[in-house]
Amino acid sequence: MNVFAALSRGSRRLGREAFEAYFTLDTRSLGIARFWLGGLLFYDMWRRVTGIATWYSNEGLLPNHIALKRPAAEYMFSFLFAASRPAEAGVMFVLSGVAFIAFTIGYRTKLFHALSLACLVSLHSRAIFLENGGDVVLNLLCAWTLFLPMGDRFSVDRLRKSLRARRERSIDELNDRQSLPPVTTRVSSLVVLAILLQLSAIYYLNALHKTGWTWHQGLAVHYVLYQERMVTWFGMIMRQYLPTEVSRRLTYTTFNIELLAPLFILNPFFRTWSRRAAILLYAGLHIGFAAALNLGQFSFNMLGFYPLLIGPRDWDWFGRWLGPAPSRARTVYLNERSALAFGWARLLVRLDRFDRLRFAAETDESVTWSVARDETTARTRGTAAVAEVLRALPCGRPFGAVLGWRAVRALGDAIGRRLSAGGETMARARGLSAPGPSSAVTRAPAAQRESPARVWLRRLATAFREVAIVVTAVALGSQLLVENKAISARYKVTQPKWMLQVVTYPRLFQGWAMFSADVPTGERMLYVDATMASGRHVDPYNEAASRVASLPLERIPVHMEQDEFWCDFTNRVPDNDTYWPALREWVLAYPRRIGKPEDRVLSFEARLLEEEKAPPGEHGARNFRTKVVLRGSE
Repeated sequence: MNVFAALSRGSRRLGREAFEAYFTLDTRSLGIARFWLGGLLFYDMWRRVTGIATWYSNEGLLPNHIALKRPAAEYMFSFLFAASRPAEAGVMFVLSGVAFIAFTIGYRTKLFHALSLACLVSLHSRAIFLENGGDVVLNLLCAWTLFLPMGDRFSVDRLRKSLRARRERSIDELNDRQSLPPVTTRVSSLVVLAILLQLSAIYYLNALHKTGWTWHQGLAVHYVLYQERMVTWFGMIMRQYLPTEVSRRLTYTTFNIELLAPLFILNPFFRTWSRRAAILLYAGLHIGFAAALNLGQFSFNMLGFYPLLIGPRDWDWFGRWLGPAPSRARTVYLNERSALAFGWARLLVRLDRFDRLRFAAETDESVTWSVARDETTARTRGTAAVAEVLRALPCGRPFGAVLGWRAVRALGDAIGRRLSAGGETMARARGLSAPGPSSAVTRAPAAQRESPARVWLRRLATAFREVAIVVTAVALGSQLLVENKAISARYKVTQPKWMLQVVTYPRLFQGWAMFSADVPTGERMLYVDATMASGRHVDPYNEAASRVASLPLERIPVHMEQDEFWCDFTNRVPDNDTYWPALREWVLAYPRRIGKPEDRVLSFEARLLEEEKAPPGEHGARNFRTKVVLRGSE
C-alpha cells in the first residue's frame, strides 16, 4: 500500500508540474509582455508613416482600386481600403496609434487589444503585396494573447480596480497594506500550450526546410551577408573580417539552434532553467539577425513571445536582486486635508509593492506634502520629493535620477505650481481621496461576494474562451499541415471554408521557411532610367528606395540601405504585372513629387539587374544579367 500511495503522490505531483508548465502563466509576465507588444504595434505603424503616400494612397505604388479589383487573397479585411488620399490614410493611422497606446498602458485592455488587432490587420492587409514573415509573427502574437488577461498587472485597469475596491480615509489605512485587494499571480488556459507550440513550430519548421546546399555546406551566412538590399552597416564590416571557417560555424550553429527550439521551450524537466536558456539563446540569435540584416521587425516581433516564458522563480529572483533596497525607504508626510496629496498617496500605496514607503501626518498646515529619509533628516518638497519617492519604488530609480537633474527639477517645480491651484478640485472630482482626521480610522469594507448570476456568467465566458482557443488552434493546425512542404503529403487535410476564413482574415499563416531551402546566392535590383524634358536622366525609383540612384548602372551598388518595404516590392514586382500600371503612373508623376511639374518625364525604362555573388575566398560578383521590365512615356 505504501508503494501505491507513493506512486499516487508522485503522479499527482507530476500532474501539477505538467499543468504549471504547459497551462499557466505568471500575470506579471503578461504585464511585461503587454508593454513589449504595445511597443511593437506602435512601432510597426510608425515606421510606415513616411510611406503613407507610397504604400497607402492612390498616389503611390499600391492604389486601393487595384488591390480591390485583383485581390491577393480571397478573404481580406482592412478599413484602410477606404482611404484614397494620404491625409485620409493619415487619420486612420492616428486612430490606430490611439488604440495601440491605450492597449500598452492597459486602459480598457481587452477592448483596445481587440481594436489593436483589427488596426494591425488593416495596416498589413492594405499593403498585402509587401507582407512578410515578421508581419505574420506580430499578427499571431497579438491574436494569441487576446485570449489572456493582459491587463491584470502593471496597468491602468488594475490601478482603477484597486482604487475602487478600497478607499483609504486616513493615514493609518494608508500604512495598512494587509487590507489591500489581493493580486492574482497566475492565469491558467489552453492558450498557454498553444503559444508554446506556436513558438516551437516557428523555429523547428524553419530548420526542417533548410535542406539546400548552402546550409549543408555551411555557406548560408556568407551569402546572406552579401545581399546588398538588406545588409546593415554592421553586416558590411562583419563580412570583410569574417573568416570562412567562422562563417561556416555560424551557419551550422544557427541551424542547430532553430532545430532544438522545442527541446528548450517544451522541455518538462528543469523547466525554469530550460526556459531561461531559451530566453538568452534565442534573444541572442535575433539580436544577431537584427544587427547584420535588415529584416524589418521580424527579430523584435519574435522577441515579443519571450516575456511570457518568465516564471514565478524568475520574478522572485528579480525581487531579491533588483527590488528597492531597505536603504531606499522613505517617509511621506501628508496634509490630510489635501485631496490632491491624499489621492497621490493612494496611488503610491499601490505602486509600492516592497513596502518602502511609510506615511505620516504633516504638521505644517501650509505644506501639502513632503518626503524625508527618516524622522531626523530634512524634508524635501516639490519635484525633489517626487524624485525621492520614485527612488523607493520598483524600477523607479532611473526616473528619480532624471527628476534630480537641475533643469528637469526646475521645470517640474514650475509645472507643479501651475497645477496646484486646480489640483485639489480635480482630485476630488475624480474621487481619488476621501481624507479625514487620522484619529478616525475607517477600515475598508469587506469585499462583497459575487452574486451566483455573476459567477455563472464568468464561468460561461471562460468556457466560451477555451472553446474559441480550441477552434483557433484547429484552424491554425490545419494550416500548418497544408502550408509546410516539410510535412508529408499524407498528413495534409482539406480545409473547410470556415478554417480558411479564421486563418486568412487576420493573416495567421503557418508557413515557416525563411531563407529556405537555400539562402539566395544571387541578387536583383530594379532601377528606372527616365529621360526628362530638360535632358537629364534620373532614377525616380531608387531616389525613393535606395541609398544610391546614380545612372548609368552596370553593377548592383554596395549597401543599398533599402527598408523592408522597398526590398520586398523590388523582389516581387518584376514577376507580378498587377502593379505595373501603378508603377508607370508613379514614375510619370515624379516631377510633381519633387515640386517641378514643368520638368516632365518624356519616357522611361524600368530594368531588372541580376547578378551572382562570389563564393568564399573569391571577390566580385559575376553572371550579370539585365532585362527591361516596363516601358512608358507621357
